[in-house]
Amino acid sequence: MNQHVIRIKAYNEATTLEQLLRVVRYRGFKVDRISMNVEPKEQTVDILVCVKSKRPISLLENQLMKLVDITNVCIEESSAIQAQM
Repeated sequence: MNQHVIRIKAYNEATTLEQLLRVVRYRGFKVDRISMNVEPKEQTVDILVCVKSKRPISLLENQLMKLVDITNVCIEESSAIQAQM
C-alpha cells in the first residue's frame, strides 16, 4: 500500500470535514492520520491528511478539488510530514 500526505485548505463550514472523508472513502483510500487547524479570522481550515491505498493519489486529488468548500489541495512527501504530526 502507498502512503500519501495531502494538505488541504478549505472554508470552515459545518459539512467540510464530512464531505472530505466521504470522498476519501468512496475513492478507496483509508485515512491513517488527520489533523486540522482552524483559522478563525480567515474563516478557513488547514487539514493535513495521511491516506493509504493501492490506487493512484491523482484520483483522490481530482475529486477533492471538485468539492465546493475546498480551495486548495497539495500532495506532499509523506516522510517529511510524518515528523510534524
